[in-house]
Order: sequence, then structure tokens, then C-alpha cells
Amino acid sequence: MDSFTPGFQPPESAEDARYIVLAGDQLLVGDQIPWEPLEKSTWRFADLVPEEQHYLGLYRGAPCYGVKVAADAAPPPGCHWQSLRSLIASSALGASEFSAVSCALQVFNWDRGHQYCGQCGSPTVAHSGERARVCEQCAINYYPRISPCVIMLITRGDECLLARHAQYRSNFYSALAGFIEPGESVENALHREVAEEVSLRVKNLSYFGSQPWPFPGQLMLGFHAEYDSGEIAIDDMEIEDARWWSYRDLPMVPPAGTLSGMLIRHFVDSRSG
Repeated sequence: MDSFTPGFQPPESAEDARYIVLAGDQLLVGDQIPWEPLEKSTWRFADLVPEEQHYLGLYRGAPCYGVKVAADAAPPPGCHWQSLRSLIASSALGASEFSAVSCALQVFNWDRGHQYCGQCGSPTVAHSGERARVCEQCAINYYPRISPCVIMLITRGDECLLARHAQYRSNFYSALAGFIEPGESVENALHREVAEEVSLRVKNLSYFGSQPWPFPGQLMLGFHAEYDSGEIAIDDMEIEDARWWSYRDLPMVPPAGTLSGMLIRHFVDSRSG
């Protein structure tokens, strides 16, 4: 059970509040302890000036706030700035902590990107009753935008199909993934992405789980799928390489905290017993 629950209305008392502190897209992280939102006393003595603050929800029952400070702010003693991607890569975040940081990043990105109405250009104001920015001229509410994506691990007996994506500067081989297009079902998106990226057909789709992905605002929907037919032919645009890998001899794969890593680990566990 996730111990972070998103919310909009803060409680009246914030004595036990927690704080997620960001400078640009860098997260304030303690040098010696696993990461979690700062306690109020730690935040109070951090000597950092908040530029923006949002209530995010409840972290382990305590009100949790996201705070933005200057991008060039010096970290307090015993702390440093670190990107969320590097924290994920080092497996330093639990599920609750990842959810809380994801919420903070997406809320700040949404708020920064909707200071003005996209229809008339007028300044927007914060909605008093929900997480939205309002153009009073057009009577339009702008809510945080979430883009749904499918991510799928294709299996063929004791093998799974993994691909190296052209846009990432790493040697990771990962599950296939792609955005869901307007008017498209999740299942149709999965079949289309597989056909476009590696020219294969799949069958027996099985939903695995979901994960928020705040780069900048995706919701990943994970599936296992079985190979049906076809030969691998990559698209040469998004995919640099794709091949079948035995569960006994996998390449470098994404960290276990990512949905791709979870799909791969689940497959390996199911084969290895």
C-alpha cells in the first residue's frame, strides 16, 4: 500500500508537516540517510528561501508540501542536490517516496506552464477549491495534464524482447513503450507501438501495473504480451537495436524501481522459480 496520498486541501495543523525541496529539477537529499521528505524542524533550519510552495497530500499521514527554491541555492550542511533520475538509477527511493516526488515535480511543471491562458493569453489565477488554474476571461480551468503511455514486455518462451532506445544516452535495454494517441484504446496503442517499433504481432495481453513518470507528466500502463508472429525489423528512428534475450542472460536493464524493471524482474522470476 502506497503511503503517499495526493490531495489539494491542506489540513489546518501542519506541525508534523514534511517538505520536498527542489532547486530547478534537483532534489535536496541528505548525505547519510535514505531519502524522504524533510521534517519541519529540518526544513526550518535549512536556511533556504522558498520561492513557491504547493500542498501535495499526505505522506505517511503527515501533510506534505513541495517547495521551490532558487536554482543556484547552496544546499545546507549534510545535504546535496541530486536529480530524480539518478536517485531512481541508484534504487534510493521507495514507492511512497517516488510517488511524493513525482507529484511535486508534476505540480510545479503544470503550475509553471499554465500561468497564462492558452486561448486568450490572459494571466490565470489559482482555483480556490481544486488543483486548477483559471482564466477568468474565458472561464476555462487548466488542470495538471497527464499523458497515458503503454509499456510492454513481449515474451517468447524463455526469451523476452528488449530494445535500446535512440533518445537515451545509456546502454540500457528496456521494454517497448509509447504514447496513447487520441481516440485510441490502451490495447490498440500497444499493438500499434509494437508493430511500428519492431514489426511484430503480439497476443494474450496481460495488465501488470502502472507508475507515474514525471518526465514531465506520463502515466505508464504496464503489460506483458506474448509473441504471435513476425520477424524483428526496427524503425531506425526511436529504436537503435532490439533482440530476443534469454532470462538467464540479460543485458543491462532499467533499475528495479522503474515499471520496465519491474516487468523484466517479474518475467525472470516466473521463469527461474
